[in-house]
Amino acid sequence: MAHFSSADEIYASLGACLKAAATDPDNAREFQRVGTIVRLETVAPKAQITMKLEADQPVEVEFGESKLRPAAILAMPGDTAQGFWLGEINIITALAQSKMKAQGPVAVILKLVPLVNVVAPLYRLQQEGGGVPEPAAIDDGAGEAEGASDDEAAVDEAPAEEAPQS
Repeated sequence: MAHFSSADEIYASLGACLKAAATDPDNAREFQRVGTIVRLETVAPKAQITMKLEADQPVEVEFGESKLRPAAILAMPGDTAQGFWLGEINIITALAQSKMKAQGPVAVILKLVPLVNVVAPLYRLQQEGGGVPEPAAIDDGAGEAEGASDDEAAVDEAPAEEAPQS
């Protein structure tokens, strides 16, 4: 059985945890090290979480359609997203096994990996019934980030079918 049955469940669970972690003043610098805008997409169920993670800018996390232009997109089934942000799924292995699809500069995609160390403990606590910490209030950032240049290296894997679980 799939962990998430709707986009709303993804936003209320994983999305709320990502937002709380990213906007917490103690964690914001870790997220800002990504240095650009990234979008996490789930394909089953279909959902989007766009994060503006630019240095010296307030962190923004948006659910659903967004006007923010991502430099990198990481797409996967909801169950894979669940495992990735709990620290149970390695991004390199998931990409190699076509459980994730990445578009954009490889360097940006790999900058998401250290964020798992920040998110996983909070997400695990939430999944065990501990709730999600209230996200810190963030100021509105001035301006909108531009996407990655066309000449940057990109990873473009074929969409994955989720393997049946035994």
